[in-house]
Amino acid sequence: MSSPRKIIAVLGLALLGSACAPPSPPAGSGAETFARHDFGAINVQALNTVAVPWKLTAAALVLDDPAGGGVDRAHLRRRMTSFGFLWPERLEGAGEAVQPSAEHPLGLNVGTVTPGLPPVKISVANLGCAACHAGPVYAADGAPLTQAAWLGSPNTSIDLEAYTRAVTQALRSGLRDEPRLMAAVETLFPDTDAWERASLRWAVIPLAKRRLQTIPDGAGPLPFSNGSPGVTNGVAALKLQGRTARDAMEAGFTSVPDLADRGFRTALLQDGAYAPPGRPRWRPMTRDDITPAHRDRLADMVSFFTVPSMGQTPKGAHAQIPAARRTFAWLAERRPQAFPGPIDAGLAARGAATYARTCASCHGEYDGPPEHPRLARFPNWRGRIGTDPARAEAFTPALSRYVADSPYRTVIDARRTGEYAAPPLAGLWSSAPYLHNGSVPTLAQLMLLEPRAERFAVGGHALDFKTVGVAYPAGYSAWSRPAVYDTRLPGRSNRGHEAQFGGLSPEDRWALIEYLKRL
Repeated sequence: MSSPRKIIAVLGLALLGSACAPPSPPAGSGAETFARHDFGAINVQALNTVAVPWKLTAAALVLDDPAGGGVDRAHLRRRMTSFGFLWPERLEGAGEAVQPSAEHPLGLNVGTVTPGLPPVKISVANLGCAACHAGPVYAADGAPLTQAAWLGSPNTSIDLEAYTRAVTQALRSGLRDEPRLMAAVETLFPDTDAWERASLRWAVIPLAKRRLQTIPDGAGPLPFSNGSPGVTNGVAALKLQGRTARDAMEAGFTSVPDLADRGFRTALLQDGAYAPPGRPRWRPMTRDDITPAHRDRLADMVSFFTVPSMGQTPKGAHAQIPAARRTFAWLAERRPQAFPGPIDAGLAARGAATYARTCASCHGEYDGPPEHPRLARFPNWRGRIGTDPARAEAFTPALSRYVADSPYRTVIDARRTGEYAAPPLAGLWSSAPYLHNGSVPTLAQLMLLEPRAERFAVGGHALDFKTVGVAYPAGYSAWSRPAVYDTRLPGRSNRGHEAQFGGLSPEDRWALIEYLKRL
């Protein structure tokens, strides 16, 4: 029999970041792939760092809920959404009918693996694209309508750090009373057969106990923080997978963006660390330049994202390039949710002129009807604008070597740039908080119309459609648990991008905000 330690290093306990959902369905559309495909990450390897034994974890979370409640699916739904996972009734923004699972949260892919001889049967859960890249649909007053999710929008409430810590604590508590924990498994999942029950008792639970003994009380399961709602720490996660040296703080946090217009990019990640070999890393792009060949080169690099986010091996990720190409072909046409609130047409027209004069040289030129502008030319500008340097400094030569020593050597030229890439701005209104590390809660604060908050709550929030950003109106009940973002901590500074607004009057800045609602 294979070593149980190799069969399952149980607790992945560590969902590390954003990335793509039932397990490995037949090839489907790009939207279906994005929403539901697991990209091959329902596997034993992923259980070493990222994936979790789903039934045991779900039961432990329900039993350990500080808010209490019954052992049932409704309680599991409430518990998972408290961490910012969406569990919607319908999906929008796909351009076609795509149905979410009723059995588990959106972007948490669940499947069964049977490793070993004789085999052990385990239901495994791992992250998918939609965990971070499907956000709530918003009403005209800025309230999130969480019964619907918009594919490709940012989930700015997903709190992977809170989730991984809660899983650690819940399993620690649940395993003190194994009969009660197993009874909860059978109540929540009555289809659990004798084979899987025996696997949990004799393989998963003993290994879980050993793993928990290595984690100090009160500590998280990882040597770094996943961040706070709406941010991830993907470079730290990649260093873990590649077993490369990590800084003790490892605070290269990045906020989750809207995915519209990403085909205009010539290099990927916040710092442009990934570029196709033999191609200019930075070059202007027009719509005509987004050829199928260019799109496929980007998709091939995106498949590597499953290494840090899903615990894939580079070899396993490389095998998923066809699925990544299907997804990226859909993303090339996908549009963000239209701004649902009112827009002052006159003010937006003034803002369009301000944008063309002061913003387009970095963030791109738009054309088309004023009510529906579309990105037409994107400069792929990069540089330093005084923002927190931690993320740009986090990419190391060791990571470059890790990529170069993998099947991705012909796909990705991975290198540290030390700079940040200016992003496309489509869907900006729904992606608060702002800057690359999510350190500024509203566009009004970003543009210095209001002081930038040193500390603010984020997660389960509504949106203020005047200031365009995170809001908790009087009487509002957050749909997931908020957390405090403290800009004094490493990697979270809210400085930078101030000079770009210095020459604009307050009236020009408010007009610019009005225009940005249309993108």
